[in-house]
Amino acid sequence: MFGLEDLLKKHDENFKFEKANVQEVRDLLETAIINASRASSETKIDRLRKVLFGHIIDPQPIDYTSRFLDLAVRLNDDQVKILNVYFDTEYQLAPLREELANIGEILKKSEKVELKIVNPNLGASIKQKEIFLKKKKETEKRQDDLQLEYENIINTRRRYNSKYDPDTFQFLFNDMRVLGIVYNPAEGRISNTGDSSYYHCTALGKGFVKYLKEEV
Repeated sequence: MFGLEDLLKKHDENFKFEKANVQEVRDLLETAIINASRASSETKIDRLRKVLFGHIIDPQPIDYTSRFLDLAVRLNDDQVKILNVYFDTEYQLAPLREELANIGEILKKSEKVELKIVNPNLGASIKQKEIFLKKKKETEKRQDDLQLEYENIINTRRRYNSKYDPDTFQFLFNDMRVLGIVYNPAEGRISNTGDSSYYHCTALGKGFVKYLKEEV
């Protein structure tokens, strides 16, 4: 079924199917067969195959893999392509977000320090003021550079999303949000612009794409 045995042999010629959790694989196969009956294209069948293959060689909790099998059929090809773009850029954006957050905290704390540094009654030397202002300027420059890099990556998403007319993209993306593979981290905040380019991939979305990217 799904050519799994051939794929597994290709992956590892010494692979023994019986080494896998047989009952778990059988349950997932039953789910995959049901989903295959709903699949309207060969690409969806291929996604089902990749999810099963991925689970056998790199097992995830069965509830997650069952969701992956559902996503394999429910998502259309355009949605998978959009998710791939978000997945690839997410790993570029994550470290930038972390560093920007750290710099934001540093600059916030420096405001209190600056009040003391510039206060003539607290006796800071001219040299101390120069060093402080120099470091602050360097930190602000680093922040600007990181923000520019961040926005350039976000624009990669925007350019891809703009391939679709706005209504079509909104329909595709809203469905992805409902399925729990992307989310808006700014939801409920004043800073929320509603710009879909800033959405994050959920753990479910990342896990699904990782299985699709497995070499088979």
